[in-house]
Amino acid sequence: MENSRARVGCTIFLVVLIIGVAIGAAGMAAFLGVGMNELAARANGHAAPVLVAVTPTVAAQIVGGAAPGRRLVWRAPIALDGDTREPDMLVISRNYDRDGDTVLLFSPDAGAVRWESPPLGDNGNSWALAYSDQSIIIANKTMLIGLSRADGAKIWEAPLTDRIFYNGCVDCIQVFGDSVVVLTDDGELQAFSAAKGAPLWSVRLNNATRQLVRMGDMVGVPDSLEKGGSDAGLFVYRPSDGALDHTIEPVCQREGGGYEDRPHYYDRILSDAQSGAFYWMLDSASCLLRVDSGGGEQRSYNKSFRSFDEKNTLVADGVLYISTGKEIYATDAQGSVRLLLSAEDYNISSLEARPGALLVLAQRTRGSSRLELWLIDTQSGEQRWARVLTAGDPINGLYDSGDFAAHLTGDSVALIEQLGDPQEIWFDLLSMRDGTSSVHAQVKVDDASRDIRGVAWGNRMAWAAVDQLYGVSLESGTTVSRWP
Repeated sequence: MENSRARVGCTIFLVVLIIGVAIGAAGMAAFLGVGMNELAARANGHAAPVLVAVTPTVAAQIVGGAAPGRRLVWRAPIALDGDTREPDMLVISRNYDRDGDTVLLFSPDAGAVRWESPPLGDNGNSWALAYSDQSIIIANKTMLIGLSRADGAKIWEAPLTDRIFYNGCVDCIQVFGDSVVVLTDDGELQAFSAAKGAPLWSVRLNNATRQLVRMGDMVGVPDSLEKGGSDAGLFVYRPSDGALDHTIEPVCQREGGGYEDRPHYYDRILSDAQSGAFYWMLDSASCLLRVDSGGGEQRSYNKSFRSFDEKNTLVADGVLYISTGKEIYATDAQGSVRLLLSAEDYNISSLEARPGALLVLAQRTRGSSRLELWLIDTQSGEQRWARVLTAGDPINGLYDSGDFAAHLTGDSVALIEQLGDPQEIWFDLLSMRDGTSSVHAQVKVDDASRDIRGVAWGNRMAWAAVDQLYGVSLESGTTVSRWP
């Protein structure tokens, strides 16, 4: 009798325990923003397992200012979208006194730091960032971190299957609506809730590719058409659930017909935000593919086309500019390609363009080497003017440092150039018409011998990271602010 009562008591205890676990699981799923149907989907392999652990902030963020300490600004700030006169900016810096890296939100209009995040570890110079209306998302090694855009508080963390190759994976963290999509080094395409960090879905690609392409509101990934293959297509996924919406499989036929070639999954794709089309360069086939949003394709073959990367391609106002070394070609929405500029004694590449004007960087190859800035008329290909630079190391991309940067602003070209003897940094405002300088002012910094870690161009200001962050007026060249 006593044994029967014991068995009944154990049974009741187990039932209560199971019910409690079920209620707790449902409550945790609700907290993470994951429904029971989504949990079921994860169980049968259609989505990533629930690995995220929302952790409390261990150190208070600094609201309305920044923590004291010796600082290093790792690179140029990242301008945020908004309706302010001068865009708010995300600044990544190291605080040597606190031995940690943080993100802070700087408001040029207010002239102040709005908030600073809690310490987020090391490697701030290699963090990849994206943002939504509510969140700032940071990829730090194999961890994804969500910060509140309102006050910088850490609101969630989620583990990644691998790191993001920060300087070689193109746009590999992006926000699509409510989802943040990440492509990691191991070829895993992963999506998380931008608000809560809950994993939404994951797809294992056929190969570990290195680019995400925004196809309207869809996620595009170049990948091989089959495992182990090299021929590639563009796989287009829905960001909400990771379902494959469609695949674009372009081919290129060489002049004269006959031989056809397909793109490789490492061939670079460049998007045209204005038309919604994208350009895909087949390095091995010297073929340029233009695919519009409706799937229509145009092909241009040119034996000079051999490379397609940030240094020799530029999309602006619906035109793609391609540098092949000593030539620059221009292609339009109708697929026509024309030789815009040829320079026998120079290697030339496009820096920036607007209707009617193309800013070109030219490196002389005959005689002593030197760098020059050219302004080119985009209709005729004629050179309006050339300026010989003292500096010799252009800043290429977000993670690069160098000794000069240039930008088209209004009817002028803004130039920030670092000189070696004496060690100084100068700002010039050059006329787009004839290249004359209307403003020539020294940029006042603490140590002009330090590398320029990057320059961000605002509406009225240039923001140069030279260990600290310096604000330079685009009208007068005056150094009007410094942080810290």
